[in-house]
Amino acid sequence: MDYIKHLIECQCTLKIYENRSKSVYHKFVVFSLLEDDQIKEKYVLCNNCDILHRVYEINKSEIKWGNEGLKSLVTTKDDVKFNLESQGFSDLTNILEVNLIDTPEWEYIDYLFENEKEGSIILEKSEIDDNVSLKVLHIKNGRYKIKNELVQRYL
Repeated sequence: MDYIKHLIECQCTLKIYENRSKSVYHKFVVFSLLEDDQIKEKYVLCNNCDILHRVYEINKSEIKWGNEGLKSLVTTKDDVKFNLESQGFSDLTNILEVNLIDTPEWEYIDYLFENEKEGSIILEKSEIDDNVSLKVLHIKNGRYKIKNELVQRYL
């Protein structure tokens, strides 16, 4: 595997945890590329407070206080959308926007197309009785399709 999705921790808290006596810091998902089992350093923005993080290791980042000029190094959803649309995937970008897909998943999809790999992401998830209904976007051989899948919740 030459990529990983992992969590990094910010020093902000979500509104639902603000009044707790012990701080619960916000964690968010990051898509990172691997080179020789090491993370390729990148910059990301916290999806809660927009502070800049330098991601340098799996699950580790450094907050870059006062370095707002480095925000130009951050890959945004709009950057990935432009890349996908320039390859003729406008319908796909519409699907991702309608389903409110987060930036790391956009990066993952762009990676799959760029490297001719296969993978999938969950667009929608709902529970029906003892089952979980999933709407899944599958990517394979430079093509994509959406399938509905039903998974048994309890065995």
